[in-house]
Amino acid sequence: MLSGTCSAFTLSGMAHAGGLARLYDETIWDALVRAVAGPVEVSPPLLTALTRDFEAKFGILALGDLVDRFGRNGVVTALDPQPDPFENQVQWIASYLFTGSADPSDDDARMINYPYALGWKSLRFAKAPGLCAGPEFGYWLQPWEAA
Repeated sequence: MLSGTCSAFTLSGMAHAGGLARLYDETIWDALVRAVAGPVEVSPPLLTALTRDFEAKFGILALGDLVDRFGRNGVVTALDPQPDPFENQVQWIASYLFTGSADPSDDDARMINYPYALGWKSLRFAKAPGLCAGPEFGYWLQPWEAA
């Protein structure tokens, strides 16, 4: 009976430690994304999509390696040049956040996060099409001509 109780405590302690490790990883990932985004607020749908698409592109082990690196070195170092493959991944994250592309390294990728893209939020005078008066508004309807 006593040995069974001790085993239960050990397992629950390990589960708790695993939960803390996951929470730590999520906190570092969130801080890294916000460091790359700068002062522009990242919407929850964009953060969720970024995490999903980063894992699909680079793999879950790459996400873990990135979190480990910036957990050790501090997320502020994300703005410094990084050794490969980390520099490529941080630049991919920045492009993802600001363009809304599902994969910034693929010219044919869908623009699934277009309305949430930080490029729109970082400019006071711009709003994503569809957030103002729909897809048909203003001078964008007119054919292009030189000024």
